[in-house]
Amino acid sequence: MCCGGRLDLHGAPLNRSWVKLGETHYPGESQIVLAEPVTGWNAGNQITIPTTEGSPFYTEDKDGRRIIASVADNSQTEQHEISNVRGSVLTLKKPLKFKHEAVGRFRGEVANLSRNVIVESADPDGVRGHTMYHHNSAGSLSHVEFRHLGKEGVLGRYPIHFHQCGDTMRGSSVVGCSIWDSKNRWLTIHGTDYLVVRDCVGFRSIGHGFFFEDGTEVNNVMDRNLAVQALMGKPLPEQNLPFDTNDAAGFWWANCQNSFTRNVAVECDKHGYRFQMVKTDTFDPELRVRQVDGKLKKVDVRTLPFIRFEGNEARSQRRFALNLGGFHGQSTTEDLDRDGNVIDRVAYLGGDVQGVGPDALHPFRIKDFLVWRSHWAFHSTAPNVVIDGFTAHDINYVVWRSNIAGHDYNHVDFQNIHVSTFFNNWGSGNNRSDLLRYVDPVDDFHPSSVITGVDWLTPYTARVSGVSVDDVRVKQVTVNGIPAELQDGPVTTWVAVLASPALSGVFEAKAVDENGNAETTGHRLAYTRPLQSKRISQPKPTAASQAAPPVSELTAPTEVQPPVERDQPVNTSGLKWPLWDGRQPVSEYAKLVKLPAKKTIELHGIPLELKLIPAGSFLMGSPSDEVGRSTDESPRHRVVISEPFYLSSGEITQALYEKVMGVNPSHFKAPDKPVEQVTWHDAIAFIKASGAPLRLPTEAQWEYACRAGITTAYSSGTTQQSALQAGWFGYGDELNRALSDDESHPSAQKEPNGFGLYDMHGNVYEWCADWYSPTYYKDSPTMDPQGPPTGDERVLRGGSWEAPAVNARSANRNGYSPNSRGYVLGFRVALSVDSSP
Repeated sequence: MCCGGRLDLHGAPLNRSWVKLGETHYPGESQIVLAEPVTGWNAGNQITIPTTEGSPFYTEDKDGRRIIASVADNSQTEQHEISNVRGSVLTLKKPLKFKHEAVGRFRGEVANLSRNVIVESADPDGVRGHTMYHHNSAGSLSHVEFRHLGKEGVLGRYPIHFHQCGDTMRGSSVVGCSIWDSKNRWLTIHGTDYLVVRDCVGFRSIGHGFFFEDGTEVNNVMDRNLAVQALMGKPLPEQNLPFDTNDAAGFWWANCQNSFTRNVAVECDKHGYRFQMVKTDTFDPELRVRQVDGKLKKVDVRTLPFIRFEGNEARSQRRFALNLGGFHGQSTTEDLDRDGNVIDRVAYLGGDVQGVGPDALHPFRIKDFLVWRSHWAFHSTAPNVVIDGFTAHDINYVVWRSNIAGHDYNHVDFQNIHVSTFFNNWGSGNNRSDLLRYVDPVDDFHPSSVITGVDWLTPYTARVSGVSVDDVRVKQVTVNGIPAELQDGPVTTWVAVLASPALSGVFEAKAVDENGNAETTGHRLAYTRPLQSKRISQPKPTAASQAAPPVSELTAPTEVQPPVERDQPVNTSGLKWPLWDGRQPVSEYAKLVKLPAKKTIELHGIPLELKLIPAGSFLMGSPSDEVGRSTDESPRHRVVISEPFYLSSGEITQALYEKVMGVNPSHFKAPDKPVEQVTWHDAIAFIKASGAPLRLPTEAQWEYACRAGITTAYSSGTTQQSALQAGWFGYGDELNRALSDDESHPSAQKEPNGFGLYDMHGNVYEWCADWYSPTYYKDSPTMDPQGPPTGDERVLRGGSWEAPAVNARSANRNGYSPNSRGYVLGFRVALSVDSSP
């Protein structure tokens, strides 16, 4: 329960919560191939594999009456435990029972239900719990498992519930969560605007699954969620909308001014997607709804079009795949619900939008809708609908008993239709009249933006990320006037980096679409600039966004003066190896100590080049006047690296990693690019599997090797411009756009440093051996520091193609969970001279 407070729950990220099947699988198989590799999926995880077969329309009882049994009563949806994960191949603990199809566009899914953060009821058969956010609450949920929750038949008691929040929680999100075995829906948005729900899995609920409760909700984003087996329930006591029979839609809403993109609904008891709003003697659909200026105004919500409805899919639906303001569609004979009660005929056949819909200039627009192996594909009693892209395959009825006044169908592909393509439609005539209307869409709506994350890359640099959505392409997003980098899609994701923001203030994001419609009420987010930041970039936002957890307010510690520099004399008389003087070529030092200046070893047939790093002494950390410095780089202090060692000349490539490990987890695939999306544990596993006595460098060894005798911020100079000679990085304080082409780069494309090492600045962050502590420098030893003895985070060094130049400074430090993955996380390896093969 969160009543005006803050609740953040964030589990270990998965790159995808659910994926499509890569090929068809049959009963008895224990390995399944996915359409893409997964990360964060582990042995012991519970998965569900939804059916790809149709569902029976009716069953009969012993008296011959047709009964609407639950689809779960005779389902081919399966639940399994993973015993092994290797890239895109899962091994199951037990073999499959049913066939699961994957042919062309017609593919089933595999969804991971397990997370390392779990919210559940103590007794699934007893009183069940719920999580509720109220007006002026704060916080977000990512990669959390909600299981055995929801109180059956009780209003408002849902596993996840945003209750009457208005726009006070703009920026909050639910990302990558699983909600399963719920007795009362999965996720309810009630009187709440601007919520982002992405890459979530709902599996088995009583009543509607992803649910908008009272018809006032607008500007919410439902993107790439999977709804499996929303099962029939009953109307809840004192519910807001009296006409809602709670008859199990995967996605149910009463106000279309929201965004539905790339979602999939499978085997729900009644509807895949259901819009319903009915005017009755006791209910008026004129509701107070948020306008473009942020104010509330009464409007008939039946007339509001979608922000965007694109790329959605429904399969194995016994009733409707998409019911847009239509009635329920029962037969004329007596029907029984799952409890044997006679269904109210008036409620089932009378409930619709009564022919009211948006006007011809602003129709319902449905793009690229896919439905297969279902009974009814599409039904609408709303006028003025434009469909652009509609594939129906293995369907009984495609367009069923619809009001087609003002309907426009384009790019349709109907195959294997068993009964009728257009069945008993109405609302048309022989001439242009009130019954035959023509749509003429115009775009005069502006985009809607939400800031979903703020990362303080340094105390003077903020990375602001978010999403914007519109029914046409978003052309530009600005944050405080700074253009953001955009990733196009049905939902546009974006990132802007702001240099030197005020100590406190507001970040404001606004978008403009390709037709010039500008957002007037952008998202304004208050902040207070911190002294330092330990957060770095998360995996790149995708269909199932993995962006960093959102915040609604940022606070900072009190500023303090940096500690005094420690550069005391060091007694090196007893050292085994002579120290490099900082001037002589490494080749001369190599001759002096009788070691090769470079060494090449073969790992599983692929050569790995390592450069000799001489023993030496340097000042570790940054001076107080270095641009972009953080307090964890203080005090600058003398460190001695007492023994020479070898360090790989470049970051470990994807080709080498895949040869050793058999998989390539990288987001930006290319054999000569650095491997990324590897955890610290993955790096250690690679070293063990290599068969060579390799290791990760210590943090001190890494910085010493990076500097190569240079004391400036970068081994190539003082300014960020000079850093361009040595590395790939993103936004910087002196540069107004990304310089790395928004991805990692092949190794050895820039100049090496004085030790012959490539990409020590940028490209990908590199894991070091040490535990991280922001205060370690205050009392770290001078001789060969190894880092703190324990900790929660491991050290990352070197910056990345995405981060600003200041993150690529030689002194920059980052601590991150050793379980973390990201498209900016890689490593290089070291070799001690006394263990050289």
